[in-house]
Amino acid sequence: MITWIDCCIWLLYFLVIFSILWFYRHSKAENDLYKWFLKGFLVKVTGGIAFALVSIYYYGGDTFLYFHGAKVMSTYLAEDSALYFKLLNTPNSLSNEFSEVSSLISYSRTKEEWFMVKILSVFSFISFNSYLVLTLFMNTIAFWGGWKLFKVFSDILPDVKNQIFFIVFLTPSIFFWGNGILKDTFTLALTNYIVYVLYQILEKRRFNFMYLVLSVFAAFIIYSLKTYIILAFLPSIFFILYIYMKSKIHSPLVRFVSGPVILISFTIIGFLGLRGLSQSTSYSVENIEQNITGFHTWHTTTGGSSYNLGDIKYTPIGIISKIPAALNATFFRPYIWSARNPIMMIGALE
Repeated sequence: MITWIDCCIWLLYFLVIFSILWFYRHSKAENDLYKWFLKGFLVKVTGGIAFALVSIYYYGGDTFLYFHGAKVMSTYLAEDSALYFKLLNTPNSLSNEFSEVSSLISYSRTKEEWFMVKILSVFSFISFNSYLVLTLFMNTIAFWGGWKLFKVFSDILPDVKNQIFFIVFLTPSIFFWGNGILKDTFTLALTNYIVYVLYQILEKRRFNFMYLVLSVFAAFIIYSLKTYIILAFLPSIFFILYIYMKSKIHSPLVRFVSGPVILISFTIIGFLGLRGLSQSTSYSVENIEQNITGFHTWHTTTGGSSYNLGDIKYTPIGIISKIPAALNATFFRPYIWSARNPIMMIGALE
Protein backbone atom coordinates (compact mmCIF):
# COMPACT_ATOMS: atom_id res chain seq x y z
CA MET A 1 0.00 0.00 0.00
CA ILE A 2 1.07 3.60 -0.64
CA THR A 3 1.07 5.78 2.46
CA TRP A 4 1.06 9.54 2.91
CA ILE A 5 4.68 9.31 4.04
CA ASP A 6 5.55 7.62 0.73
CA CYS A 7 3.79 10.41 -1.17
CA CYS A 8 5.55 13.17 0.80
CA ILE A 9 9.02 11.65 0.31
CA TRP A 10 8.24 11.04 -3.37
CA LEU A 11 7.14 14.66 -3.83
CA LEU A 12 10.30 15.98 -2.15
CA TYR A 13 12.59 13.86 -4.33
CA PHE A 14 10.56 14.69 -7.43
CA LEU A 15 10.94 18.43 -6.83
CA VAL A 16 14.69 18.07 -6.30
CA ILE A 17 15.21 15.98 -9.45
CA PHE A 18 12.88 18.15 -11.53
CA SER A 19 14.66 21.31 -10.38
CA ILE A 20 18.05 19.90 -11.37
CA LEU A 21 16.71 18.91 -14.78
CA TRP A 22 14.99 22.28 -15.19
CA PHE A 23 18.24 24.17 -14.59
CA TYR A 24 20.06 21.87 -16.99
CA ARG A 25 17.32 22.40 -19.57
CA HIS A 26 17.62 26.17 -19.05
CA SER A 27 21.38 26.00 -19.71
CA LYS A 28 20.58 24.39 -23.09
CA ALA A 29 17.87 26.90 -23.99
CA GLU A 30 19.49 27.72 -27.34
CA ASN A 31 19.19 24.07 -28.43
CA ASP A 32 15.73 23.44 -29.90
CA LEU A 33 16.02 19.73 -29.12
CA TYR A 34 15.75 20.40 -25.39
CA LYS A 35 12.15 21.56 -25.60
CA TRP A 36 11.45 17.82 -25.35
CA PHE A 37 13.69 17.33 -22.32
CA LEU A 38 11.31 17.86 -19.41
CA LYS A 39 8.43 16.35 -21.36
CA GLY A 40 10.39 13.13 -21.62
CA PHE A 41 11.06 13.07 -17.90
CA LEU A 42 7.41 13.71 -17.03
CA VAL A 43 6.31 10.93 -19.38
CA LYS A 44 8.69 8.51 -17.65
CA VAL A 45 7.41 9.55 -14.23
CA THR A 46 3.81 9.10 -15.37
CA GLY A 47 4.61 5.66 -16.75
CA GLY A 48 6.38 4.76 -13.51
CA ILE A 49 3.39 5.79 -11.40
CA ALA A 50 1.09 3.77 -13.66
CA PHE A 51 3.33 0.71 -13.31
CA ALA A 52 3.53 1.12 -9.53
CA LEU A 53 -0.24 1.46 -9.10
CA VAL A 54 -1.01 -1.51 -11.34
CA SER A 55 1.66 -3.62 -9.60
CA ILE A 56 0.51 -2.72 -6.10
CA TYR A 57 -3.25 -2.93 -6.57
CA TYR A 58 -3.68 -5.41 -9.40
CA TYR A 59 -0.76 -7.26 -10.97
CA GLY A 60 1.95 -8.01 -8.40
CA GLY A 61 4.83 -9.93 -9.96
CA ASP A 62 8.62 -10.04 -9.75
CA THR A 63 8.87 -6.34 -8.98
CA PHE A 64 8.00 -6.97 -5.31
CA LEU A 65 10.54 -9.76 -4.97
CA TYR A 66 13.20 -7.35 -6.20
CA PHE A 67 11.93 -4.63 -3.89
CA HIS A 68 11.76 -6.90 -0.86
CA GLY A 69 15.30 -8.15 -1.44
CA ALA A 70 16.60 -4.61 -1.88
CA LYS A 71 14.81 -3.51 1.28
CA VAL A 72 16.43 -6.31 3.29
CA MET A 73 19.83 -5.41 1.87
CA SER A 74 19.39 -1.71 2.64
CA THR A 75 18.52 -2.63 6.22
CA TYR A 76 21.85 -4.45 6.48
CA LEU A 77 23.55 -1.35 5.04
CA ALA A 78 22.09 0.74 7.83
CA GLU A 79 22.58 -1.73 10.68
CA ASP A 80 25.56 -3.90 9.69
CA SER A 81 27.54 -2.29 6.88
CA ALA A 82 30.35 -4.87 7.12
CA LEU A 83 27.90 -7.67 6.36
CA TYR A 84 26.32 -5.60 3.59
CA PHE A 85 29.61 -5.15 1.73
CA LYS A 86 30.38 -8.85 2.20
CA LEU A 87 27.07 -9.63 0.53
CA LEU A 88 27.85 -7.29 -2.35
CA ASN A 89 30.92 -9.38 -3.12
CA THR A 90 29.05 -12.66 -2.82
CA PRO A 91 27.63 -14.52 -5.84
CA ASN A 92 24.27 -16.22 -5.73
CA SER A 93 23.72 -19.52 -3.94
CA LEU A 94 24.78 -18.01 -0.64
CA SER A 95 26.83 -20.28 1.60
CA ASN A 96 25.78 -21.42 5.05
CA GLU A 97 27.50 -18.33 6.43
CA PHE A 98 24.67 -16.26 4.93
CA SER A 99 21.81 -18.70 5.43
CA GLU A 100 19.80 -16.08 7.32
CA VAL A 101 20.03 -13.69 4.38
CA SER A 102 19.17 -16.44 1.91
CA SER A 103 16.04 -17.26 3.89
CA LEU A 104 14.93 -13.62 3.80
CA ILE A 105 15.72 -12.94 0.12
CA SER A 106 14.36 -15.55 -2.28
CA TYR A 107 16.10 -13.84 -5.18
CA SER A 108 19.50 -14.46 -3.59
CA ARG A 109 19.46 -17.94 -5.11
CA THR A 110 19.55 -16.98 -8.78
CA LYS A 111 22.47 -15.14 -10.37
CA GLU A 112 20.75 -12.43 -12.41
CA GLU A 113 18.05 -11.69 -9.83
CA TRP A 114 20.59 -11.48 -6.99
CA PHE A 115 22.64 -8.97 -9.00
CA MET A 116 19.48 -6.90 -9.50
CA VAL A 117 18.75 -6.97 -5.77
CA LYS A 118 22.26 -5.74 -4.99
CA ILE A 119 21.99 -2.83 -7.46
CA LEU A 120 18.59 -1.82 -6.13
CA SER A 121 19.73 -1.93 -2.50
CA VAL A 122 21.59 1.40 -2.79
CA PHE A 123 18.57 3.11 -4.34
CA SER A 124 16.29 1.52 -1.77
CA PHE A 125 18.47 2.90 1.02
CA ILE A 126 18.21 6.50 -0.19
CA SER A 127 14.50 5.90 -0.94
CA PHE A 128 13.85 5.09 2.73
CA ASN A 129 12.65 1.67 1.55
CA SER A 130 9.64 3.17 -0.17
CA TYR A 131 8.41 1.34 -3.27
CA LEU A 132 7.00 4.54 -4.75
CA VAL A 133 10.19 6.54 -4.19
CA LEU A 134 12.38 3.75 -5.54
CA THR A 135 10.17 3.76 -8.64
CA LEU A 136 10.98 7.47 -9.09
CA PHE A 137 14.70 6.70 -9.20
CA MET A 138 14.02 4.00 -11.78
CA ASN A 139 12.02 6.55 -13.80
CA THR A 140 15.01 8.90 -13.76
CA ILE A 141 17.36 6.16 -14.99
CA ALA A 142 14.86 5.22 -17.70
CA PHE A 143 14.61 8.86 -18.78
CA TRP A 144 18.40 9.19 -19.00
CA GLY A 145 18.61 6.20 -21.35
CA GLY A 146 15.58 7.26 -23.37
CA TRP A 147 16.96 10.76 -23.83
CA LYS A 148 20.23 9.37 -25.23
CA LEU A 149 18.34 7.35 -27.83
CA PHE A 150 16.09 10.32 -28.64
CA LYS A 151 19.19 12.44 -29.36
CA VAL A 152 20.57 9.80 -31.73
CA PHE A 153 17.37 9.40 -33.74
CA SER A 154 16.73 13.16 -33.79
CA ASP A 155 20.19 13.77 -35.21
CA ILE A 156 19.62 11.20 -37.96
CA LEU A 157 16.04 12.31 -38.74
CA PRO A 158 15.74 15.92 -37.54
CA ASP A 159 12.42 16.57 -39.32
CA VAL A 160 10.34 13.95 -37.48
CA LYS A 161 11.02 14.62 -33.82
CA ASN A 162 7.34 14.22 -32.89
CA GLN A 163 7.32 10.66 -34.17
CA ILE A 164 10.70 9.91 -32.59
CA PHE A 165 9.50 11.20 -29.21
CA PHE A 166 6.47 8.93 -29.42
CA ILE A 167 8.59 5.89 -30.34
CA VAL A 168 11.19 6.43 -27.62
CA PHE A 169 8.93 7.56 -24.78
CA LEU A 170 5.32 6.64 -25.55
CA THR A 171 5.46 3.21 -27.16
CA PRO A 172 3.10 1.37 -24.75
CA SER A 173 5.47 -1.39 -23.63
CA ILE A 174 8.30 1.11 -23.07
CA PHE A 175 5.98 3.57 -21.33
CA PHE A 176 4.71 0.89 -18.95
CA TRP A 177 7.29 -1.89 -18.59
CA GLY A 178 10.37 0.25 -19.16
CA ASN A 179 9.97 2.45 -16.07
CA GLY A 180 9.33 0.23 -13.08
CA ILE A 181 11.37 -1.79 -10.60
CA LEU A 182 12.35 -4.41 -13.15
CA LYS A 183 15.54 -5.54 -14.86
CA ASP A 184 14.13 -4.18 -18.12
CA THR A 185 14.47 -0.59 -16.91
CA PHE A 186 18.22 -0.93 -16.40
CA THR A 187 18.90 -3.02 -19.49
CA LEU A 188 16.87 -0.80 -21.83
CA ALA A 189 18.41 2.43 -20.52
CA LEU A 190 21.97 1.07 -20.71
CA THR A 191 21.46 -0.44 -24.17
CA ASN A 192 20.25 2.97 -25.32
CA TYR A 193 23.41 4.50 -23.90
CA ILE A 194 25.64 2.02 -25.76
CA VAL A 195 23.83 2.88 -29.00
CA TYR A 196 24.43 6.57 -28.25
CA VAL A 197 28.16 5.99 -27.66
CA LEU A 198 28.54 3.95 -30.85
CA TYR A 199 26.84 6.74 -32.79
CA GLN A 200 29.04 9.42 -31.25
CA ILE A 201 32.25 7.50 -31.98
CA LEU A 202 31.52 6.02 -35.40
CA GLU A 203 29.26 8.63 -36.97
CA LYS A 204 30.11 11.91 -35.23
CA ARG A 205 33.84 11.10 -34.74
CA ARG A 206 33.68 12.17 -31.08
CA PHE A 207 35.87 9.77 -29.18
CA ASN A 208 35.93 10.22 -25.43
CA PHE A 209 37.71 7.86 -23.06
CA MET A 210 34.82 8.12 -20.61
CA TYR A 211 32.51 6.89 -23.35
CA LEU A 212 34.53 3.69 -23.49
CA VAL A 213 34.68 3.25 -19.71
CA LEU A 214 30.97 3.86 -19.20
CA SER A 215 30.04 1.62 -22.14
CA VAL A 216 32.05 -1.27 -20.72
CA PHE A 217 30.40 -0.69 -17.34
CA ALA A 218 26.96 -0.55 -18.98
CA ALA A 219 27.66 -3.76 -20.92
CA PHE A 220 28.77 -5.47 -17.72
CA ILE A 221 25.52 -4.57 -15.94
CA ILE A 222 23.41 -5.71 -18.91
CA TYR A 223 25.40 -8.94 -19.11
CA SER A 224 24.89 -9.52 -15.38
CA LEU A 225 21.15 -8.83 -15.53
CA LYS A 226 20.12 -10.28 -18.89
CA THR A 227 22.99 -12.04 -20.58
CA TYR A 228 21.02 -12.84 -23.72
CA ILE A 229 20.75 -9.12 -24.58
CA ILE A 230 24.53 -8.85 -24.91
CA LEU A 231 24.66 -12.15 -26.81
CA ALA A 232 22.06 -10.79 -29.25
CA PHE A 233 23.58 -7.29 -29.46
CA LEU A 234 27.22 -8.18 -30.10
CA PRO A 235 26.76 -9.56 -33.64
CA SER A 236 25.12 -6.28 -34.64
CA ILE A 237 28.04 -4.30 -33.20
CA PHE A 238 30.56 -6.43 -35.09
CA PHE A 239 28.58 -5.97 -38.29
CA ILE A 240 28.49 -2.19 -37.77
CA LEU A 241 32.25 -2.16 -37.21
CA TYR A 242 32.73 -4.21 -40.39
CA ILE A 243 30.71 -1.71 -42.43
CA TYR A 244 32.53 1.20 -40.81
CA MET A 245 36.01 -0.20 -41.50
CA LYS A 246 35.08 -1.10 -45.06
CA SER A 247 33.76 2.41 -45.69
CA LYS A 248 37.10 3.90 -44.63
CA ILE A 249 38.84 2.12 -47.52
CA HIS A 250 38.62 4.47 -50.51
CA SER A 251 40.22 2.27 -53.16
CA PRO A 252 37.58 0.05 -54.83
CA LEU A 253 40.15 -2.68 -55.50
CA VAL A 254 41.48 -2.72 -51.94
CA ARG A 255 37.92 -2.64 -50.59
CA PHE A 256 36.95 -5.58 -52.81
CA VAL A 257 39.95 -7.63 -51.68
CA SER A 258 39.98 -6.72 -48.01
CA GLY A 259 36.20 -6.75 -47.45
CA PRO A 260 35.87 -10.55 -47.16
CA VAL A 261 39.00 -10.70 -44.98
CA ILE A 262 37.56 -8.14 -42.56
CA LEU A 263 34.18 -9.89 -42.53
CA ILE A 264 35.70 -13.30 -41.85
CA SER A 265 37.93 -11.85 -39.13
CA PHE A 266 35.00 -10.21 -37.35
CA THR A 267 32.92 -13.38 -37.75
CA ILE A 268 35.62 -15.48 -36.08
CA ILE A 269 36.20 -12.91 -33.31
CA GLY A 270 32.45 -12.60 -32.76
CA PHE A 271 31.91 -16.36 -32.67
CA LEU A 272 34.73 -16.93 -30.20
CA GLY A 273 33.63 -13.97 -28.09
CA LEU A 274 30.01 -15.10 -27.94
CA ARG A 275 31.06 -18.66 -27.20
CA GLY A 276 33.31 -17.49 -24.36
CA LEU A 277 30.59 -15.27 -22.88
CA SER A 278 27.89 -17.92 -23.11
CA GLN A 279 29.95 -20.76 -21.62
CA SER A 280 30.08 -19.04 -18.23
CA THR A 281 26.33 -18.51 -18.09
CA SER A 282 23.07 -20.42 -18.31
CA TYR A 283 23.06 -19.63 -22.05
CA SER A 284 25.80 -22.11 -22.89
CA VAL A 285 25.20 -24.62 -25.67
CA GLU A 286 24.57 -27.30 -23.05
CA ASN A 287 21.91 -25.24 -21.25
CA ILE A 288 20.26 -23.28 -24.06
CA GLU A 289 17.60 -25.90 -24.86
CA GLN A 290 16.57 -26.09 -21.22
CA ASN A 291 16.32 -22.29 -21.01
CA ILE A 292 14.28 -21.93 -24.17
CA THR A 293 11.93 -24.68 -23.03
CA GLY A 294 11.57 -22.87 -19.73
CA PHE A 295 10.68 -19.60 -21.48
CA HIS A 296 7.97 -21.37 -23.47
CA THR A 297 6.40 -23.29 -20.57
CA TRP A 298 6.89 -21.34 -17.33
CA HIS A 299 3.96 -18.94 -17.66
CA THR A 300 1.72 -21.77 -18.78
CA THR A 301 2.37 -23.70 -15.58
CA THR A 302 1.76 -20.62 -13.42
CA GLY A 303 -1.48 -19.73 -15.16
CA GLY A 304 -0.09 -16.62 -16.84
CA SER A 305 -0.07 -15.49 -20.47
CA SER A 306 2.05 -17.56 -22.82
CA TYR A 307 2.57 -18.61 -26.41
CA ASN A 308 3.62 -21.84 -28.07
CA LEU A 309 5.71 -22.36 -31.21
CA GLY A 310 4.91 -26.07 -31.30
CA ASP A 311 7.44 -28.87 -31.10
CA ILE A 312 11.00 -27.63 -31.66
CA LYS A 313 13.98 -29.71 -32.70
CA TYR A 314 17.12 -27.94 -31.56
CA THR A 315 19.04 -28.51 -34.76
CA PRO A 316 19.98 -25.83 -37.32
CA ILE A 317 17.14 -26.89 -39.65
CA GLY A 318 14.70 -27.26 -36.75
CA ILE A 319 15.45 -23.76 -35.45
CA ILE A 320 15.34 -22.17 -38.92
CA SER A 321 11.92 -23.74 -39.51
CA LYS A 322 10.58 -21.84 -36.48
CA ILE A 323 11.82 -18.40 -37.59
CA PRO A 324 8.50 -17.35 -39.25
CA ALA A 325 6.48 -18.30 -36.16
CA ALA A 326 9.02 -16.63 -33.87
CA LEU A 327 8.95 -13.38 -35.88
CA ASN A 328 5.16 -13.45 -35.85
CA ALA A 329 5.15 -13.86 -32.05
CA THR A 330 7.68 -11.03 -31.70
CA PHE A 331 5.97 -8.44 -33.86
CA PHE A 332 2.25 -9.30 -33.83
CA ARG A 333 1.37 -11.18 -30.64
CA PRO A 334 -0.59 -11.05 -28.46
CA TYR A 335 -3.48 -10.69 -30.89
CA ILE A 336 -6.28 -8.38 -29.78
CA TRP A 337 -8.71 -11.33 -29.59
CA SER A 338 -6.24 -13.19 -27.35
CA ALA A 339 -6.03 -10.45 -24.71
CA ARG A 340 -7.52 -11.61 -21.42
CA ASN A 341 -6.70 -8.61 -19.24
CA PRO A 342 -5.84 -4.89 -19.58
CA ILE A 343 -2.07 -5.55 -19.48
CA MET A 344 -2.29 -7.93 -22.45
CA MET A 345 -4.55 -5.48 -24.29
CA ILE A 346 -1.85 -2.79 -24.10
CA GLY A 347 0.59 -5.15 -25.82
CA ALA A 348 -2.04 -6.21 -28.36
CA LEU A 349 -2.81 -2.59 -29.30
CA GLU A 350 0.89 -1.86 -29.65
